[in-house]
Amino acid sequence: MPRALFDRLTGHDDAPRCRYDEHTGLAEFVAQPGFAHEGPAWQIGQLFVRIADALAERGHDVAWQHAGALRLLSDDGAFEPDAGFYLDPTAERAVRRVEGYLDVRNGLPPPDLVVEVDRSRRSRHKLAPYFRMGVREAWTWDRKEGAGLWRPDPAESVGFRAVPESGLCPGLTRDDVDRLCARGVPAIERAQVSRRLARRIAARLASTLPSRP
Repeated sequence: MPRALFDRLTGHDDAPRCRYDEHTGLAEFVAQPGFAHEGPAWQIGQLFVRIADALAERGHDVAWQHAGALRLLSDDGAFEPDAGFYLDPTAERAVRRVEGYLDVRNGLPPPDLVVEVDRSRRSRHKLAPYFRMGVREAWTWDRKEGAGLWRPDPAESVGFRAVPESGLCPGLTRDDVDRLCARGVPAIERAQVSRRLARRIAARLASTLPSRP
C-alpha cells in the first residue's frame, strides 16, 4: 500500500491501533497493550533473569540478551514476537548494535527463542516462518489452550512439532510455562513458581557451561 493511500484511508496515522511500516509498505493493525497480553511475556523474561542469577550463584556467567522489541525481517515478511531471547553468546554479540529491523537475509542471526502470547488470534501461523529464519524454539501461550512448546522438525508437513520439554531450558515443561503465565495467580505465588523453575533449570544447565575462571 503506498503511503499516500494509507494517509487518505486513516487520517494520517490517527486511526486507532493502526500504523504504517515504511520498510515493508504494509499497513498494520496493532493490539492494544494490556496486562493480559504483556504480563505472560514479562513473566517469561523474569524467568530468564532468575535463571541467569541462579547460574551466577553456581559460578557460571551467561550473556543472554532479551530482544523483546526486535522486529524480524525475512523472505516470509516482517514479524514482531512478543519476546525473544538470545542464549548463544556469539549470536548475541552479532546483533548487539542492531536497531529496528533485524534482516536475517543479510546473515544476522534470529533469536534462539521467541515467545508469542495470543489474545485475539492464534499465532501458530508464525511458527513456520520463525523456524525457517533459524529460530531454535518457540513458546506460545493462550488463555484457553494454555502453553505450547515448539521445535523445528523438517519431517513434519508444517515444519515444526510440539514438544513436552524445552530443549533450551532443560527441565522446563509445557505445564511449567502454563503455571508461570496462568491468570489469577497471586504475585507472591507466581514469583515462588518462577524461582523454583529457575533453580531447576540452572541445575540442569550448569553441567553444560564452563565455570567462572
